[in-house]
Amino acid sequence: MNLVHTALRVFLLLAMALWSMAVKAAPLAVDYRCDALPLSQLTQASSTGWTAAPEGKVPVGADDQPCWIRIPALPAGQSLEAGQWLSFADLNVQRVDIRLFDATGKPLGQALRLGQSSGALITGLRAIFTPDAQAPFPLYAQFAPPHGVLAYPGLAHELVVESVQADTSLREEQAVDLLNHSGAIFLLTTALVALFFGVALREWNYGIYALYATLQSLTIFTKSGLPYVLDVSSPLWLNAWIFNYLVGVLSVLLSVRFGRFNQHSPVAAHVAYGVAVMFVLLIPLHYFLPAIANVLIYGVVPLHFLALLTGNWRGWRAGERGCGILLLGMTPIAAYWLGFLLYSVVLREPMPSELALGSPFDFVRTLLLPVAFCYGIADRTLRLQRETARMARFDALTGLLNREGARQYGQQRIDGGSVPIVLMLNVERFHAINETLGPSLGDQILVETGRRLQAVCRPMATAHVGRMHADQFCLVFPSDYPLAFVRESLERAFSVSAEVEGQAVDIALSVGVALPPEQKTTMEQLLRNAEIALDAGRSQHRNWLQYQAEMETSQRADLDLLSELKRAVEHGELRLYLQPKVRLSDGTVGSAEALVRWEHPRRGMIPPGEFVPFAEKTGRITLITRWVLEQSMRLAASYRAQGQPLQISVNLSTFDLGEAGFAARTAKLAQEVGVDPADIRFEITESGAMRDPASALEVMNALRASGFSLSIDDFGTGYSSLAYLQKMPVAELKIDRAFVRNVRPGSDGAALLESTIAMGHRLGLSVVAEGAEDAEEWALVVRHWLRLCAGLVRRASHARARVRAVVCNPAAFFAMSRIF
Repeated sequence: MNLVHTALRVFLLLAMALWSMAVKAAPLAVDYRCDALPLSQLTQASSTGWTAAPEGKVPVGADDQPCWIRIPALPAGQSLEAGQWLSFADLNVQRVDIRLFDATGKPLGQALRLGQSSGALITGLRAIFTPDAQAPFPLYAQFAPPHGVLAYPGLAHELVVESVQADTSLREEQAVDLLNHSGAIFLLTTALVALFFGVALREWNYGIYALYATLQSLTIFTKSGLPYVLDVSSPLWLNAWIFNYLVGVLSVLLSVRFGRFNQHSPVAAHVAYGVAVMFVLLIPLHYFLPAIANVLIYGVVPLHFLALLTGNWRGWRAGERGCGILLLGMTPIAAYWLGFLLYSVVLREPMPSELALGSPFDFVRTLLLPVAFCYGIADRTLRLQRETARMARFDALTGLLNREGARQYGQQRIDGGSVPIVLMLNVERFHAINETLGPSLGDQILVETGRRLQAVCRPMATAHVGRMHADQFCLVFPSDYPLAFVRESLERAFSVSAEVEGQAVDIALSVGVALPPEQKTTMEQLLRNAEIALDAGRSQHRNWLQYQAEMETSQRADLDLLSELKRAVEHGELRLYLQPKVRLSDGTVGSAEALVRWEHPRRGMIPPGEFVPFAEKTGRITLITRWVLEQSMRLAASYRAQGQPLQISVNLSTFDLGEAGFAARTAKLAQEVGVDPADIRFEITESGAMRDPASALEVMNALRASGFSLSIDDFGTGYSSLAYLQKMPVAELKIDRAFVRNVRPGSDGAALLESTIAMGHRLGLSVVAEGAEDAEEWALVVRHWLRLCAGLVRRASHARARVRAVVCNPAAFFAMSRIF
């Protein structure tokens, strides 16, 4: 409301200022006649046929006849020598063609509103002649009617003949013209700006306004009499009156679209569109059936403003800012047109000069809607900037702070002397949840996680939650809150399963903690410390870990190794080692697993645990796999050439399984090297195969079809099902060393080991037990195998099943010893 009141005050002040510029003129007593007599006859004719107009008011345009005006003389005390000029005030006509002659018939000037004038000045309200001071009286003026091409059809018009003071009238008329021209240029400028906005934002509303403002500027130009805008030979569609119909159409489109009528006033929108169609139909109707058009316009205009003002009012009351802007700009326009209808239909007389075409009020009401719309553009731009700034600081999905927002908030706290505690939280198993339930439900899980974290922060007034990316959140809170209390609140908040569309989902978090350091720090550093702690905790399988400086040193060392890994492959710094698989029956070695070591030129021998996990995380593991595979193939081919064939197992990572064309390239490499594919066995971890079972199964089948054999590595540590295990074309099952080491007879671990061996043999697979590296573990593995073999043979004999060759085959059970 304050905006509306302020705008109305500005409107009234501007209108009063313009009214104060009106020309001070004195009416002249004249005679007039409307006929087609030539000037030569008029100057010789008697005084009959003339009608006196003592107040200078001459009715014109009633019957489309040209009118002659005779000016007998200037009032006493006035003369052309004293600087008096003649003014013809054209109150409601846009086309003006007035010619002035002296008593001898000599032309003194011609005033054309739409064309080039001579000896005359055309303004918005009047035509002023500056005749020769020696011109003899009486003077004759011929007014040519606009031949039906009026700004507002059906209205009778008057021409008022006055005398004005030269200097005063010129200065004041030029001031009014300057304002009119400035307004027209302003409209063209706003049209250009709106056009740029429309192109940049791909918004039709701005394009509609650009057309609207352009037509309004042309309307002002035509009222100001600029000859370079239009002339009397303008084509049909450029005639001045058509602008008003087109402005009516565009004002409907502008209001309905910019004001979003369809959302709050659908009835008003339909009526407004109907009015727009009527305006379009009035254009041809005005040419072919002008009488009907002159009647219809008086019904279309009130309906037009009734629909637009009603829709904008309802939209403004509903909180639509665009409707308030349009309402502010359209109210004076509606007041002008309704006043025009009142004078022309009810009172049947011209509008007062203070309100008519070209008046200061006309100028102000014409500009007010474009000014209001420019304010709308500025307001829209400001809101877009605010929204952009908000989007730069907040997450679109959860509404929480994003990384930049969290950084800014934390930095403000640090700059204020209070260094906060930062927790970096990761939703565990979110990738699996997202793939199982779908992205939509996955997003709901993230939203629910953010909601619960906000509930945890609620008791801490200055704590904030942010979403860093994907499934990672952060929690920033003052350091005076006990960390144990926050941890307890988190565990309590996530102890209950989340209910998402009827699906119960447990949300578990891994947390990295960054406490305020003793030295000066920044929020970016605290976030980074918390992320380092989170990564370290996940690699150590710990769900809560506090940052230590040593973590960053280790991470930097990992990055250094990663950057040097490609160079190590290219410069031959990797070394291949074989870990034997010992056959239990006779202690011979018939196969081995390929292992890699890195002989660094400065750091010496680097164990795989220091570079392989990081390489797997970053995808650089494929470089190592290619090198190990090629070396293993060459070694296996060499053993077979010597008559001592040795099957070598090579580990494959998840990245290898997902690499396009891996199976085809491997088969091609085996052909180039000359190795028998049966001498190469690929070991795939249980978790790696289950990450994308369908894709992994496709690659495994392709490798098996090429003659390679397959093994499931680290069995028992993943989450594969027997159903998938049966589908996999594997020949070997490797029991993870966790099931072998430190297992004693009679323990639960021994029972689990025995059941796993039995399951592998029942599936017809060779079984390898990893980690039997001392005599006691070796004896335990042998004892379990012999006991299992004897039991299965007895049961098979009773069932007369022919399984003896498979179960009791000494080559079907191996144990892995130390590397040789």
